[in-house]
Amino acid sequence: MRKLIHLFIFLILTGSSSILAQSISMSPTRLFFTGNPGEKVTQTVTLQNSSDKDYVFNLNYKDWVREEDGNKVYLEAGSSKTSNAAWLSTLENAVTVPAKSTKEIVVTMQIPANASKSTVTNSMLFFTQLPQQADQARIQNGIGIITLFEVGLHIFYTPPGNQKKSLDITNISEVSNENTANRKVAVSIHNDGNTINDATVEFELTNTDNGKEIKLPAISISMLPNTDQVVQFSLPENISGNFLGVAIIKMAGSNDLRVGEKNFKF
Repeated sequence: MRKLIHLFIFLILTGSSSILAQSISMSPTRLFFTGNPGEKVTQTVTLQNSSDKDYVFNLNYKDWVREEDGNKVYLEAGSSKTSNAAWLSTLENAVTVPAKSTKEIVVTMQIPANASKSTVTNSMLFFTQLPQQADQARIQNGIGIITLFEVGLHIFYTPPGNQKKSLDITNISEVSNENTANRKVAVSIHNDGNTINDATVEFELTNTDNGKEIKLPAISISMLPNTDQVVQFSLPENISGNFLGVAIIKMAGSNDLRVGEKNFKF
């Protein structure tokens, strides 16, 4: 008897609206809901299929939290204290996006009557690709590898009264690393506002001996209220000398800047 080996590879794509390999795109990649307790609100997300084959997706919800290093951890729906997964629904539990076409999915949020008037909640709606008949046939003929993928849609709820946008630089330090050729500086940030905050973090170094400036590539972040994140910047290889390091946070939709400084000797 021939032994069949099934190998399914799932790719989770949540940070970009473009999925190049499968020619599927999603817009938008984040939904921001607001409303009063007891209200029902809806928004629409669009999947576009530019390929020559149909795609079928199963819809399912998960919770997620972001760790201090910026990585997401996915949890069962309803397990996070800030989950809004139970508030969400769609008309279909599975959708087909035909070749060379688009599919609109209406996402409904029923805000509970007892919902907090101050807590921001979040979850994620996953569109999980289902294998097609042709894929199943290939596997039945022997060893097969099928690459499937999940598209993640971030969903947020912010109470109408939450308007304070603020980030605080709590620390700037060099990351401990025995490899002096790969040094890093860490900027610790706390969201002390009460709303989701998209921002860009920049870091500049000025050699205090000769005035030479080094601007490192900016890093984009998105932080929920009352969370912390550590953003790491890689320093130029074999950097040496006395430097003044300046961290600058530019918040989207605000003219306020947050600036922090620290002297370094490399």
